[in-house]
Amino acid sequence: MTRPPDLFDAAINDEYMPSRRVRHADEIVAAWQRDSAAVREARPPLELAYGSGQHERLDMFGPETGVRATLLFIHGGYWQALYKDTFSYLAPPLLDAGIRVAVMSYGLTPAVTLARIVSQARRAAAFVAARFPGPLIVAGHSAGGHLAAMLHATDWAAEGLPAVKLTGGIGISGLYDLGPLRRTELQPNLQLSQEEAGALSPAFLVPVSASPFIVAVGADESEAFVWQSQQLADAWPDVTGDVQLLPGRHHFNAPEELLGLALQLLE
Repeated sequence: MTRPPDLFDAAINDEYMPSRRVRHADEIVAAWQRDSAAVREARPPLELAYGSGQHERLDMFGPETGVRATLLFIHGGYWQALYKDTFSYLAPPLLDAGIRVAVMSYGLTPAVTLARIVSQARRAAAFVAARFPGPLIVAGHSAGGHLAAMLHATDWAAEGLPAVKLTGGIGISGLYDLGPLRRTELQPNLQLSQEEAGALSPAFLVPVSASPFIVAVGADESEAFVWQSQQLADAWPDVTGDVQLLPGRHHFNAPEELLGLALQLLE
């Protein structure tokens, strides 16, 4: 499928391609995979199905009881790459701090629509909240940050799901205004209309949860990613506060701040 020449903008595209802006990005992702495999071997998770779809699965790390909170982590990959197994490496520091960790997978574009992926994230959150009552944090990185924010803006009754009470949310280098992505090489997979981009952009929605949502972004990210975070903070001032710039962090090491951000919500 060719991208529409009237939409594509090379300068915008460059701003949204962190794998080309960060040296050795592929080696960092390979390290994620190696470290995650070692974690699953040392601390095997419980794999649970939150739906009937092929990728509607999550890995649960931690005990059934006796934790401070549960954190549901939603991975990035521009909604078109990666699954839960790559992100097990994030679990051990959280577990050692008494936080149970669920790492979810979801379907990928273009096999499923972005609207479908948002629905999967909602069902995963409802599943985790029902299975593990207690404080619940939803966190995501990059495209996962978008999905975490969409959960914060979910009318659960309207979605036909039981209400999910969030302790807080975290978006790390997230995407909250999807309009610019229509002008990138992602559009052939995303196939977002202008109307869909608006309806699926947290920056244009109203947060339903009154719990805090931490907006964090690597200080070494592109201007576009910093702008994305500022867009959400400006739109949701009552729940976000100021954008947290993460010193020395780029797109691929910013998730390492997850524990510190989660602890802010539990203080």
